[in-house]
Amino acid sequence: MSNAPNRGPRRDPRADRDSAAKVELRRAAAALTKEAGLPTNLAHQVALGNITLNDVVERLAKRDRVDTLTRKHELPKSLATQIALGQADLDQVLIKRRLAAHLEANRDRSSLAAAAAANTLVVLGVHDAGLLRGHIREVGQYEVHIHLDSGEMATVHKLRVKYMTDDVHAKGARNQIRRDKERPERCEPIWKPQDRYGCSDRRLFGFIDEQAEVQVTLLEGEVLRGLPTWMGRWEFGMVLPKKKAEIIIFRHALADVRRA
Repeated sequence: MSNAPNRGPRRDPRADRDSAAKVELRRAAAALTKEAGLPTNLAHQVALGNITLNDVVERLAKRDRVDTLTRKHELPKSLATQIALGQADLDQVLIKRRLAAHLEANRDRSSLAAAAAANTLVVLGVHDAGLLRGHIREVGQYEVHIHLDSGEMATVHKLRVKYMTDDVHAKGARNQIRRDKERPERCEPIWKPQDRYGCSDRRLFGFIDEQAEVQVTLLEGEVLRGLPTWMGRWEFGMVLPKKKAEIIIFRHALADVRRA
C-alpha cells in the first residue's frame, strides 16, 4: 500500500489561463462601459477585438443621428438610416416632402373658378384680344364665359388666357409688365401640351420654396418680375414688387421662367 499523500485531481493549467482571460475580458469590458459609455454588448466585442472602439463610436453616432432625424423630422427609420449613412440627402428629402404637401393643397386650384364663385371683377390678358375686363360667369372644361363691362358676353378658350388679376391690382400689374421685343406681339397659344415650355413642378416649387424672385416671359412677349407664392397644375400666383400687385400666370402661356 502506497504511503504517498492524496493530493486530489491535478488542475489543468489551461483552465486557469482561460479563467484568468475571462476575468480580464470582463474587466476590460467593464472599463469600456464605464469610461467610454459603451453598451455592455458592444464593450464586450471591443474587448474581444472583434470591432474597434472607433467603429463603435461611429456606429453609436449614426444611431443617435437616426433617432434625432426620426424624431425631429418625423421620418421613417429606414429613410433616416439612409440619410445617416450618406445614402440620401436630408435637404432633398425635406424639399420633396414640402413639394408633395404644396401640390396636395394647390394642385387643382382654379383662380378662374374662384373668381366666378366670388363674383370678382377681373382683368384677363388674352391671346389676340389684349385685355378683357368683367365678371366671370361660368368656367367650363375648355372655355370661360365672361360678362364684359360693355354688357356683352364673351366666350374665351382657356388656352387663350395668359394671365389674370383682380381689378384692384390690374393697373399696378399692367404698369410693371415689360415687353420682350424678340417675341411676337400676337401669336396663337400652343395647343399641344408636349410642345409647350417645360417648367417642372419641382423647378417652379424650388423658386417658391426659396422665396426667390423670378423673371417670367409669356408667349406674346410680356415680361414680369416678381415673387412666386403658390402653384397648381395649370397656374401659379406671383406678387409683383410695386404695390404688391398680385397676378395669376397660366402655365400654358409660358415662354420662359428664370431666376431674376
